[in-house]
Amino acid sequence: MFFLTPRYLKHAKLLHKGVSRFINYKRDLLPAAKLQEIEGLRLELEQAMKRRDREALTALNEKINRVCEKALPEAAPSEIADNVEVFFVAIVIALGIRGYITQPFQIPTGSMQPTLNGRTAEATEEDPRPGLLGYLGTFLTSTRHIYAVSDYSGRLRQKDPVTEHQFLIFMPYSRLHFEDGHTIKIMAPMRQLTEELGLAANLRAPKIVTGNETPDMKQTSTIGGGIYVQKGQLLASGIVHNGDHVLVDKVSYHFRTPKRGEVFVFTTKHIRGIEDQSSFDPRWGSQHYIKRLAGVPGDTLDVKSPKLLINGQEAQEQGFQKVMQGTYENPVDGYRGYSDPRMFAGLGITHIELKDEQYFAMGDNSYNSSDSRSWGHVPERNLVGPALFCYWPLTKHWGTIK
Repeated sequence: MFFLTPRYLKHAKLLHKGVSRFINYKRDLLPAAKLQEIEGLRLELEQAMKRRDREALTALNEKINRVCEKALPEAAPSEIADNVEVFFVAIVIALGIRGYITQPFQIPTGSMQPTLNGRTAEATEEDPRPGLLGYLGTFLTSTRHIYAVSDYSGRLRQKDPVTEHQFLIFMPYSRLHFEDGHTIKIMAPMRQLTEELGLAANLRAPKIVTGNETPDMKQTSTIGGGIYVQKGQLLASGIVHNGDHVLVDKVSYHFRTPKRGEVFVFTTKHIRGIEDQSSFDPRWGSQHYIKRLAGVPGDTLDVKSPKLLINGQEAQEQGFQKVMQGTYENPVDGYRGYSDPRMFAGLGITHIELKDEQYFAMGDNSYNSSDSRSWGHVPERNLVGPALFCYWPLTKHWGTIK
């Protein structure tokens, strides 16, 4: 003969199991009086279960749950806490992806134009800011309209009166620093603000070289300190075009050899030709460059402007063919061919022979690219991966990078 346990007794057993677990897990956190109260309720629950007192068990169920919920109010789950936990889990996942799978980069210079755009700016005499609808287009194309007027009178501090900062990965901006601590934020990168949007000219300030003037170095020039700024004075006016944002594949080179002709990213760490330059600023540490992979180990390269010869033959890969379709005098789709290195001081490399673990990087904008012709080969250990996809802005460059 079988006897079925009533449902209310099953619930009571589950409640007893739950309150016992709560006591065991939270014993060191519970105040002594609250712990004693909960243990007393558990004892009452055990006695009611022996008596099979359904009404007492129902009342104890509500009471025990209520007392336990209020025992540690600061530890009670909340929507905010849940969202914070989800947020941090998302960050961990994103960092894992960034560290081992893909990583976003912004193109800072024009050395790969017109394949990829770097940051550029153009000054305007009038206020360039568009109407409300115009801002939608500027967001999609990642352009910013700058009309900066000083809201303060005072002198700029002597050391680093202009500094560059980053908001997310889309918006580099600059700050003007006054002697008394006041700052003015201008949503333009320092190089474009100083050199192209007229900050130095508007302040009648001579530019001071603080870093490498080649196209790919992060530091360029700024203005000197101690300059007096008048409230209401125009600081800068113009349009900033942000560089393309790309995703770089950090996995492929672990499973395949780099392919000649692909666009790739590498670090500048321990590349002597870069670090030995007198204008190199060690504060920036290693940087990431993006170029086209022109030569792999064992290759010989010769530049016979506008052509690039690889192993004695005209380069056949699609990327090289695009660059070589034009000349300096007659560009085609913005491409002007490969420049003769002897045209520029310090760029004397015309014949290159690559050894094991040596790669040669060249910019598609050959006439305005600091690349392996000037600072030598890229060591294999510096390779990061091929550039996969231009995901921002939504211009003609959006899509797979070739």
